[in-house]
Amino acid sequence: MKTFNKIFKTIFFFTIATLCSISCTEDYENFNTDPTLLSEDQLDVGLLLTRVQKELFIDDWATPLSVFGNYAGYSSSAGNQPFSAGFFSDEFGGSYANLINISEIIRLTKDDPEQVNKHAIAKILRVYIYQRLTDIYGDVPYSEAVQSVENVIVQPKYDTQESIYLDMLNELQLAAASLDENAEAGFGGADLVYGGDVDKWKKFANSLKLRLALRVIYSNQSLAADQINGLLTSDLMGSNDDNAFVTTSEDLEGNRNPIYNQIISNGEILAQLMGKTIIDLLQEVDDPRLTIFALPTPNSIADAEANNDPSLLIYRGRPLGLEGSEEREHYVLNDLSQIGDFFRTPVLDLPVLNYSEVCFALAEAKLVLGLGNEDADIWYKRGITANMELYGIGADAISAFLSTPVGTLSGSTEEQLEQILSQKNIALFPNAIEGWTEWRRTGFPRILIGSMIGETGGTIPRRINYPVEEGNINSANYQEVSERIGGDFLTTKVWWDTNTNVPYEHPGDILD
Repeated sequence: MKTFNKIFKTIFFFTIATLCSISCTEDYENFNTDPTLLSEDQLDVGLLLTRVQKELFIDDWATPLSVFGNYAGYSSSAGNQPFSAGFFSDEFGGSYANLINISEIIRLTKDDPEQVNKHAIAKILRVYIYQRLTDIYGDVPYSEAVQSVENVIVQPKYDTQESIYLDMLNELQLAAASLDENAEAGFGGADLVYGGDVDKWKKFANSLKLRLALRVIYSNQSLAADQINGLLTSDLMGSNDDNAFVTTSEDLEGNRNPIYNQIISNGEILAQLMGKTIIDLLQEVDDPRLTIFALPTPNSIADAEANNDPSLLIYRGRPLGLEGSEEREHYVLNDLSQIGDFFRTPVLDLPVLNYSEVCFALAEAKLVLGLGNEDADIWYKRGITANMELYGIGADAISAFLSTPVGTLSGSTEEQLEQILSQKNIALFPNAIEGWTEWRRTGFPRILIGSMIGETGGTIPRRINYPVEEGNINSANYQEVSERIGGDFLTTKVWWDTNTNVPYEHPGDILD
């Protein structure tokens, strides 16, 4: 666990407030203006990094109880319209506010041999922010965005996602290579993820590069293969000890687990229920993570207590996009599960990138591309094991699960791929954006959808719309990119989203 509480109690709150008030703005023009009123020699880049990480990994964390969680199969709500625009937080503005600050760290540490690790870590984090941003929207301002005040471009062009990905892969390669364990130790305690551990940041950079390389497998298989092949001899995450996460704190409301805050603010009543997809994946194979991820339905709890019989406990998820009284009445609130107690505490490790994701990525690379010396099944088992261990599941229970049919890859390549990606979806929980992104890339796991139509024809969105302000403030470039991508619609596919089999039909029935 990171010493989050100690870190934030030592931060100069007024300094951070000043930086935030200047960096986070509603005006797009200020995306490229000087993010501080301090001179460069007065600015502590460590405080700036802490600010970025706190906002990125806590404040802007897309919980599984969000519309992105709906798209990943993690949750479903009776009160929203998941196939309509207007239900999204400002991922665009929030990302660029963080990019301003992280880019300032990069500029302030450039060409300084004593700050080589700080410079590299900031560049790795900048790639992480852009990766999430471009995966959500597609083409975004990149080469002309967040420039220094001397080179400000108030209306930056939108770069293609393909060009952004190529540059991000290169940036990660260079940043990982420049990290120097013999140089100064980086950011130390100001780094909420790794505490300045250079070796772990190198593994993170390579593992993030693996995520990016696999993501382009359907749009540019040769690029994916070349990048993954080069990573097989690099330092990747090797165990849960290398996991990237930020631990929340209960000292201040803004430092607490966002799920906990959401529950408290709603008087213990959650509009978002557990999704049918994640519940079915766990329940159908008697997965020990089921009772960790979800609570039994309220009605079954009452029955079990009245009869003193725990076997009466039932777990049930809600499908996405229910429409009409028949569908809705088939899934009443008291017969549905909510998120489990594990995720309801104020202090929680919020995942950034875990070892289990690396394992499933290498399993897929072996299965589909034939890359690596280990069998896909070995990596598959390692991914399941690593994720279960995160939740304190014992070795005997893990071994028993792996001895069942789901614990071994079998069948056709397509069937094995569905196994890998279904388990990867579970392992990515509660990382909603990555769960949705992997579903868009692969179509797995299969998600059951009701009769709601919305703006997408009753399908899960392939991206989200650019903010309305872009059409007003950066109108010429907004019009150009909208025409280039085929329209600023929820159904417009991003560059890497070219798997022609997606979405796969779910064999179930809404009223079963």
